[in-house]
Amino acid sequence: MSELTPWQWMARERACGRDIVLMLGAGFDARQALMARLGSERWSVLYQQTDVAHLAAQGPACFLIGEGEVRLLQGLFEAPQGNWGWLASLAPGALPDWVEHWRARLLLGQRPQRALYRFHDNRVLARAMAVADRRAVWLGQAISVCYWQATAWRVVDNPAPRAYPVPPVPVWLPTPAEVEGNGVALANAHRYLSGLHLDAYRTLSRNQMPLEWLQRQLRQARAWGWHAGEEIEFLLMLSLRSPGYEVPRECAPLVDESPQAHLERLRLRTVFLTGRKKNEGDVLEVSGDVGSGFVGGV
Repeated sequence: MSELTPWQWMARERACGRDIVLMLGAGFDARQALMARLGSERWSVLYQQTDVAHLAAQGPACFLIGEGEVRLLQGLFEAPQGNWGWLASLAPGALPDWVEHWRARLLLGQRPQRALYRFHDNRVLARAMAVADRRAVWLGQAISVCYWQATAWRVVDNPAPRAYPVPPVPVWLPTPAEVEGNGVALANAHRYLSGLHLDAYRTLSRNQMPLEWLQRQLRQARAWGWHAGEEIEFLLMLSLRSPGYEVPRECAPLVDESPQAHLERLRLRTVFLTGRKKNEGDVLEVSGDVGSGFVGGV
């Protein structure tokens, strides 16, 4: 692992005759600018031609970056804390195979309990690169990657770039007992937010790791004795709309308060606050009536 600026890294990779690829999440101005400039053979939307094609506009895309497009990346490089994605180098002509590499890995789990893997997030990449002997299988055909990690740019070279079969159990994912034991609940929570509250969920993902955030919310639900789907839905929405994406301290249960009484008290509190915001002319953010799109599994 080494430290180079994106400019230095791109110059090094081009000198070796390699293609430069930008892996970019949704919601960034550079995405539309690149799509408008490049021919369709030079970019791919990763969720297309998969079971989540309906989410293609909200999913990542990758672009072959030439000298003429480098200026369009300036804003991204100046704001790496936006967690917009990362850069990779490939052998010339390897992009289509690399796209298939990621399409085969973007869904985790088995039907009907599947979740999207945020491989395009530079924080997820950083976690995968932390274990040297897992890098090659994760990166596939990518020869080298450049990404932002916490406070600095990092560069990791792939020790064996080539095609790899998808492992039965992705070794790069965290596997503590808590995660394994609540995989269904995690998948359900992710699906609920992705399906009904995608914009807010995407905003959260730019500031926090979604998997870790979901784990904290499910731990909180268990601590409060909330196990039903509607209880977990309410907690997720309360957290998602709260400062810092965490439930305020005043929402903790009272002494000897039952889980059901606790839930009803917070619902009434939410309705009261929502009504006050309406009277003040604020935009409605939290609803006391949560839908039933989440199936409990804690």
